Amino acid sequence: MANDEMMVFDGRWGREFQCVRARLATGLWLKENRTGRTSHHAPPFAVVGSPGFSDGAGEVVGLHLAWSGNHRLLIERLRDGRIQAQAGELFLPGEMVLGPGEAYETPFLYAARSRTGLNGLSDRFHPFVRDRILGGRLKARPRPVHFNTWEAVYFRHDLDELKALADIAADVCAECFVLDDGWFEGRDDDTSSLGDWRADRRKYPDGLSPLIDHVRGLGLEFGLWVEPEMANTRSSLLRAHPDWTLHEEGRSQPLGRGQYVLDLTRPEVADNIFTQLDALLAAHPIDYLKWDMNRDLTHAASGGRPAAHRQMLALYALIDRVRAAHPRVEIESCASGGGRADFEILKRADRIWTSDCNDPIERQTIQRGFSIFFPPEVMGAHVAAAADHTTGRRASLDLRALTALFGHLGIEADVRLFSAGDLAALWTWIGVHKTHRTLLHSGRTVRQTYGDPGAVATMVVDAAGALASLAQLATPVHASPPPLRPVGLDPCGLYRVRLLNPPRPPGRGMKRAPALASGAAVQATGRIIEAIGLPLPILRAGGIAVFHLERLGSTE
Repeated sequence: MANDEMMVFDGRWGREFQCVRARLATGLWLKENRTGRTSHHAPPFAVVGSPGFSDGAGEVVGLHLAWSGNHRLLIERLRDGRIQAQAGELFLPGEMVLGPGEAYETPFLYAARSRTGLNGLSDRFHPFVRDRILGGRLKARPRPVHFNTWEAVYFRHDLDELKALADIAADVCAECFVLDDGWFEGRDDDTSSLGDWRADRRKYPDGLSPLIDHVRGLGLEFGLWVEPEMANTRSSLLRAHPDWTLHEEGRSQPLGRGQYVLDLTRPEVADNIFTQLDALLAAHPIDYLKWDMNRDLTHAASGGRPAAHRQMLALYALIDRVRAAHPRVEIESCASGGGRADFEILKRADRIWTSDCNDPIERQTIQRGFSIFFPPEVMGAHVAAAADHTTGRRASLDLRALTALFGHLGIEADVRLFSAGDLAALWTWIGVHKTHRTLLHSGRTVRQTYGDPGAVATMVVDAAGALASLAQLATPVHASPPPLRPVGLDPCGLYRVRLLNPPRPPGRGMKRAPALASGAAVQATGRIIEAIGLPLPILRAGGIAVFHLERLGSTE
């Protein structure tokens, strides 16, 4: 059977990691990225396999280019019928010129093969990322539950408000308080102050210490948002050094999001930024940096030469320098959401911000695409407000929390506006996440195939049990849902199964609800569970069901 079906990844801001399939009958498929980051629309990975390959079946090969900048990805049917796939760095004209005796080392292209579909690819890529790309460092301690201030206050920073948010974050058992954009000198909107990494004395008259002391006094770690690669014209940095940006002489350099890209290939520029970050981290007990990058590279030149390649190497060197000086500080790779996600940046980062969109309906498909190559513990996933910041769509607390449950969990909302019931539910789901965090962040991800195209199902399983989720994103095709038949359990294992979020009142929408769908626990072997399935409650669009399957032993 010809391996001529492709799965490539498309998207845009707020809708990353969308899986797109196509058959390659003849000729060449080519996609290029010239944004200076992995991009939202053309990330550097792909899957090629037998026609109709699925989550659990089919021969597939997965490719992942470990490079965070410009790249080219091609898949071609040759004249003799064979399929070839290539991926590599994309150079600007004249960017890479080698003299006698010089050499260029390409980025790593990682490949994995599976005869059991996309889940088999994840079975190979996830352990590799955990052990080799991350070097095992995330196994040392649980991933702390975050509270991020962005969608709670945006640029409006008030010390008393932030302390109140930290108090509630501690009450619902978050573990790391991340102060997002707006904390530094003169930063009231996105048109000023990037490059000046000092606390704004109007907002923080005594510096960051009073807030950090309050946060740490609550038992929380403290994290801080930075965007070190960028500067605004309205900044002390660019007023003193207007030529420190990537630019081509004689051409007007366009602004992006009101900012320019600093030329990190110049040692004096990289030294200045490192010195500011080093001083900030040395002066305060900061545990975490959310390292953002909010615009594409345009006219990426330095000293009259194209510089996208050198800029990326300089960025790697800067992050490496910060990590070496402050080895206990964790770093998140953020680029307007999931615009910089690859194995090379992950050697230097402990988390990837998957998307600026926290709408759980969108997040279910975003996270599903992301999960093919990346394990859940590096996937930033937040519980936001009921009305989403990016889509405006409303969703229940259960859907928001149980969607985020399957990643590196966080909260990003003005929790002062949450009802007492929603705060109690949030506390409950954070507790569930912590109870099952080892499973979620070290287990096997097994995406499930479900008969309703408007639903998304997944499971994480290990020797002790599993968590299985089915999210109903659209109105169900049938009035009575077919059961979820999870694959990936031990056929001879005996499991105690319980629905973690039974509907209230029990049996809502059903004349006679099955015991499991009403919240009662049942016992069955993995073989029976797969054959018969788990009965579901009636789920409207926006509903979700999450099952815990505790392995009690073996029937052998």
